[in-house]
Amino acid sequence: MKPIGKIRRSQVLTGNGPGAIIDFRGENGAPVSVVAAGLEAWDKLAIKKGLLNDQRIHHEPLQARLQVNGFRLPPVGDEKVGREKRPRLLPAYRFPDWHVCPKCNFLQRSRLWSSEIGKPELWCPSCSSGRGKRIKKVYAVPVRFIVTCPAGHLQDFPWMSWPKHAEACSRKKALKLVGEGAGLKGLKVHCTECKAERDLDGALSPGALGKISCDGRSLWLKMQPEPCNHPPVAIQRGASNAYFPVIESALDVPPFGGSFREMLEDFWPDIIALDDRAQLPDFVRKRIHPLWPEPDTRPEDLTARILTLLTMLDNKTGDLRPNEHLMLRSGGPDGEEFPEFQISPQAIPNDLTGVLDNVVSVERLREVRALKAFTRLSPVEAADNSAFVAPLSEKKLNWLPAIEVRGEGIFINFDETAVLSWENAPDVADRAAKAHNAAERAWQDHNGSDRPFPMTISARLLLIHTTAHALSERLSLDSGYSTASIRERLYVSPGPGGMCGFLLYTSAPDSDGTLGGLSRKGRTSEIGPILLAALRDLEWCSSDPLCSSGILSLSEGSGSSACHCCTFLPETSCEHFNRHLDRGMLVGTPENPGLGFFRKVLNGRP
Repeated sequence: MKPIGKIRRSQVLTGNGPGAIIDFRGENGAPVSVVAAGLEAWDKLAIKKGLLNDQRIHHEPLQARLQVNGFRLPPVGDEKVGREKRPRLLPAYRFPDWHVCPKCNFLQRSRLWSSEIGKPELWCPSCSSGRGKRIKKVYAVPVRFIVTCPAGHLQDFPWMSWPKHAEACSRKKALKLVGEGAGLKGLKVHCTECKAERDLDGALSPGALGKISCDGRSLWLKMQPEPCNHPPVAIQRGASNAYFPVIESALDVPPFGGSFREMLEDFWPDIIALDDRAQLPDFVRKRIHPLWPEPDTRPEDLTARILTLLTMLDNKTGDLRPNEHLMLRSGGPDGEEFPEFQISPQAIPNDLTGVLDNVVSVERLREVRALKAFTRLSPVEAADNSAFVAPLSEKKLNWLPAIEVRGEGIFINFDETAVLSWENAPDVADRAAKAHNAAERAWQDHNGSDRPFPMTISARLLLIHTTAHALSERLSLDSGYSTASIRERLYVSPGPGGMCGFLLYTSAPDSDGTLGGLSRKGRTSEIGPILLAALRDLEWCSSDPLCSSGILSLSEGSGSSACHCCTFLPETSCEHFNRHLDRGMLVGTPENPGLGFFRKVLNGRP
C-alpha cells in the first residue's frame, strides 16, 4: 500500500475526517482525489485495535456526554511490529470514479484509464508518448462535479445520461468533456457515438438532476446502499459545503484533570464499574486509601471528592460549559495543582466598571476536540441534537477520533445586572426577537418545519457573540496571532444567574502550547484600551449604510448589522459559522444609538 499524501493531524478534525473528499498530488504532480474512509478502516491498518491503540486520550466528562469510553488520535508516526516498524496510515478510497484527460478531453471511469500497480495515478494511454521508463504520461484529472444529498450520501455525477442521446445510441463509447467558453455554459458533455451534446449550465441548481434519485451509498463506509428519499444535488468536488464536521469540545478544568485525577488513574476503571455507589466508601477504605500517597487524607474526604467527579459524569447529556464558566470565574484551583488549567484574574479596567464583572488572563489550558459526525450542504446548529448527521462508522463504536490542544487566552464575563437591565429594554428585546424570527425562517428553509428551531437567538447571545468577534479582530492586530488562529468559546444562558461571557483562546497540538502573547493582552493595563478600540471599530463599517441596515446579512438569514467588513471571522474561529451577529447591539444604530450596550462607555460617561 503506497501513501498518496500527507495531512496534519488537526486537519482530520477540521475538514478532512471520515467522509471528506481530499485532493492530493501524486508523483510528478498527478492529481488524485479520495474520500477518507470510516473508523472501522482505521483498525484494519492498525495492529492494536480500538482503545488498545497507543495513540489514545481521555476526557471523562466529554466521554460521558458522547457516550464513548475514550478517544483515538489520528494516526501518525510508526507502529512497531516485533522488531520492525510500519507507518501508521489513514485509509481512503478513490472518488470520484470519473476522470477526464486534459489533452484529448475523453471522459470515462477509472478502470478505463492506464495505471501502474500500487500507484493511484491514472493516465491516458492515447495521449502519452514514449516507451518503458521514458514514457511521458498525460495524467487524467478527477472530474469537478459530484452528487450528494442532505443525508451525506455520495455518488458520481450522471455523466452518461447527461447528454440527450439518440435512441439508437448504445452508450458504450467514451464521452468527452469539452470546454468551449467561460462558465458552465461553455462546458459541454459530448457523446462520441451519437454526437449528442449538452452543456452544464444549471447543473448545480436544485432539481437540475431531474428524475435521478439518490442511491443511498456511504462510500466512505463501504456499506450496502440504504433507501434515501432526499433529492440529490450536484456540487463542486471542492466546495465548502461538501463537508461540515460536527465537533464537540471541552476544556480540562477542575475537578477533572490535575494531580487528584491522575492519582486515581489506576483505580478509575474499577470505580466507574461499581454496580452501586453505596459500595464506594468500602472500596476507598480497602483498596484506595492504603495506597494513597497523601497519608493525612481521610477516607471520608477521599470518597466525597470521588463522588463529585462521578456526579458530573452522571449528567451524560448535560452541558459541560457551566462548570467551565464557574472555574474560569473562580480565581483558579484552590489547594491543588492543575498543570493544564492556570488562570490569573485581573482587575476590571476603570472605563469598564459596571459593564464587566470578570477579566481573566488564561495562562494555560487544555482542550479536547472530538469529531462525532458530519453533514453536507448545510451545517447544523450546535444545540440541535435532533439533526440528521452522517455517521463516521458502520456501527457505533466505543471511541471517536479526537485531538488535544494546549494554549492560552482571555476570559471576559459581563456584569449580570447591567446585562439584565439592557436586554429587558423594549427596543433591545424587539430587535432580538426579529433576529430570532429571521434565523428560524432560514433554518426551516433548509430543514423543514417538522422539527422546532433548536435555539433561542437572544439579545444576550448577540451581545456576547459579537463582542467576541470584535475583540478577536482587534487582538489579531495587537497580539501577533491571526484571526484564523484565535477561537471563541461562548458561555451564554438566559435569566438571572445565567452565564454571560466568552473565552478567546489560541492553541497548538504541541505539549508546550503557545507562546503567551494572547494571555498577556488580558492584563488590566492592556485589555481596556484593546476592547474600547474594538468597539470603536464597530461604530462605522466600510459597507455602511448597507451593513447597518441589515441588507448585507439577509442571505445569512439574519438581517442584522454584520458583514465581512466588520464582524465576520474565519469559520474555523466561530462556533456559529458567522451567524447570530449584530454590531447594533453593541454600539447602536444610526437611527437608535442608545440601543447599544456599550453606548455610554463610548460616549465617555462619568
